[in-house]
Amino acid sequence: MEKKKSPLSIRIFYWLSNIALGLLSLVFVAALVFNVVLNTTDFFGKDMQLHTNFPVKVDFLKKGILRMNNENLEVEFVEAIPRIHFIDTPDFITKKVALVLLVVILLGGFLTWTFRMFLKNVKEGKVFNVDNIKLLKRLAYGLLGLWLFNIIYNKIFYYYIAKQLEFENIRISSEIQDLNATLAMALFIWILAHIFNIGLKLQEEKDLTI
Repeated sequence: MEKKKSPLSIRIFYWLSNIALGLLSLVFVAALVFNVVLNTTDFFGKDMQLHTNFPVKVDFLKKGILRMNNENLEVEFVEAIPRIHFIDTPDFITKKVALVLLVVILLGGFLTWTFRMFLKNVKEGKVFNVDNIKLLKRLAYGLLGLWLFNIIYNKIFYYYIAKQLEFENIRISSEIQDLNATLAMALFIWILAHIFNIGLKLQEEKDLTI
């Protein structure tokens, strides 16, 4: 009996997940080496120039002019999401951000590996089984963990850095970037796991009747 070939989209996503997992593995090794060197030597000296996302929205207090249809329209930037550059970054900031980066890469690798295992099962025709239900639940838990980690990180960043900043033409908003999309994805995958569980029970009942 000829084995049924999996859909092209599943095979493409499976191989893309393989590539992503390989790249994440290389990045994780590089981040691990960077953390070790940073914490055990003075290799980088005082020349670190750290750029990182700023998790708090800002308002620019200067207005600009938009030229449109032969008119000058007065505009201003509000609720912008910038990046922050720590000029001559001190060691204690670099070490903390490097550790956060390592944790994020590790979580990303775990999610990618779990998703790859799920796609591998689907590619082989194993859809409604216990392994897939467990993998989907792991994905949901992993996304939930990533969401919580980001919420905590953003809160710490806001209270220890954003609130201490002083700029003449920028107002720091108290609104932290929302991560509702990550939470919604975790809930969706959790529901999907329960749907797979129902499908497995229906399959077992069908096999018993036959």
